[in-house]
Formats: sequence, C-alpha cells, structure tokens
Amino acid sequence: MSSQAARERLARTQAALVRALAQGAPAPAGFDTERVRESAAALLSKRRRWVERAWPRLAAALGESFRSRFDAWALEHPMELEANPRAEGRRFADALLAAAEFPDAAREELFFFDMRYQLTEHGLVERRGLGVKALWRRPARLLAARLPWGQVLWVRLPF
Repeated sequence: MSSQAARERLARTQAALVRALAQGAPAPAGFDTERVRESAAALLSKRRRWVERAWPRLAAALGESFRSRFDAWALEHPMELEANPRAEGRRFADALLAAAEFPDAAREELFFFDMRYQLTEHGLVERRGLGVKALWRRPARLLAARLPWGQVLWVRLPF
C-alpha cells in the first residue's frame, strides 16, 4: 500500500471516529464499540455541563427537559473547533427560538448575552461601542445601554 493510500485510509478512519464521538455514529472498524460509546457519552455530558453553567437560567427554565433537549440538539450540531460554552448555549437558544420553544424565564439571560456578545462565522465576539437594547416581554421589561468600553448599564422597569 502506498503512503498516499495509507494517509487517505487513516483520514477516513479518523473522520469516522470523530463522527462516532461527536454525533453518535457507529464506531469505525477496529475500535472497541463500547469504549467509543462511553467516550461519546462522556464528551456529550461534559458539553452539556459547560452550557448548563454558562446559561444557568436557560437550564433552570427547561428543567428536567434540558438534558434530553440539549443532547438531541448537540448530536445534530457538532461542537465547533474552538469550543465555547457561551457560544454553544447561544446556538442552542437559536434552535429553541426557531422552534418557538424558548422559555420566557430565560429571556433576560438571552437579552444580556446579546448585549455583550455576538456570534460570527469566526466564533464568539465581544461587542464594542455604544448600544441600546430593550426587552418588553414578560417576565421583565428592561432597558440596557452598552458603553464603549464594554460595560452594560441596565434598568428594570415596572410592568
């Protein structure tokens, strides 16, 4: 076998292993299926805990369904190369918003995230410059201003 063919075979095997670990695909030939499955479950659990810590209100608002909903979403959306739990949580929130299933109890958390950060094709970027944003939805009515150096001032208004 030529070295080119060996490299191509190795690349296919590595890609299959990554799919097995990140998306629940079958383990490639020659790998212990049970160990790959256990490793994939551990990676998914770690990813879920990261997002749960970065987005505590979202996790609390979804309650017991957070785990199953996040896991189902995560298997369809592999982790980015530069993993960031805030960005992962925002992408998960986007999926919930698109399905009209985002809980109102987590709206403030999303609001403040969007005041400070934005997702771009290059990953999570901290917003700069002046910005003003309002949230006029139960359970909160908020007005926030981002100052040029990144600080966010906000006011909660009575409903």
